[in-house]
Amino acid sequence: MKKLSVVMITLNAERTLKRSLVSAQSLAGEIVVVDSGSSDRTREIATGCGARVIEHPWQGYGAQKNFAIGQASGEWVLSLDADELVSERLARSIAALPEEPSCDGYRLPRLNHYFGRPLRHGGQYPDFQLRLFRKSRGRFDTRPVHESLRLEGKPGRLEGDLLHYTYDTIEEYLQKFLVYTELEATRLLETGERPTVLRAGRKIICAPALKFTRRYLFKLGLLDGVPGLIAAAFGSFTMSVSYARFWEKYRARAAGPQ
Repeated sequence: MKKLSVVMITLNAERTLKRSLVSAQSLAGEIVVVDSGSSDRTREIATGCGARVIEHPWQGYGAQKNFAIGQASGEWVLSLDADELVSERLARSIAALPEEPSCDGYRLPRLNHYFGRPLRHGGQYPDFQLRLFRKSRGRFDTRPVHESLRLEGKPGRLEGDLLHYTYDTIEEYLQKFLVYTELEATRLLETGERPTVLRAGRKIICAPALKFTRRYLFKLGLLDGVPGLIAAAFGSFTMSVSYARFWEKYRARAAGPQ
């Protein structure tokens, strides 16, 4: 494969950043880290790992990642989050690609870890992510949350896991929970949806209950122990709170300035 640029966006990522960058060093012709104002050792760690660090004001997940892609000089880009690691098997799969691959991008199986345990059930694996792509063919959408890469061209798949270390503690989960539910509530508000009682009942009670049942029982999340239970329960709770926060925003906008 021709020159590969590893790109990453960061904000106070010192806990996981070093091992993430080290896992990709053998593949990278360059590493580009776009930081949006970290107050910890993030920039120092990135520089120590040989990354080119660029400071750039926060624009939203998708827009920030697209800015990072624009700074890459390689023909190919591997987009990583600061809490993701390239496994040895995945590194070998990428290194074995020919100089001119037949595909324009590749989906990577992602193995999510909750509270120290990999989740292999509950619909959590393989959580395919399109992250390796020709720079000229891929850009992220600009959804407020859960952004995804849009590829112009033919996608393929690689073997070997992208290791995702999501949460180590409940406190860390709750900090991100507040951010993500706020972003999802804002997204729902922008769709123009009206939260009637029936719709709110479906979104706050029925759909989350069905999601939990499907993930924990039918997709065997129970085999992942307590972390599997927490992942299923918290995923459903996130859906409920996101819609409740949307209702709150809708009510405030309807009331107008006080």
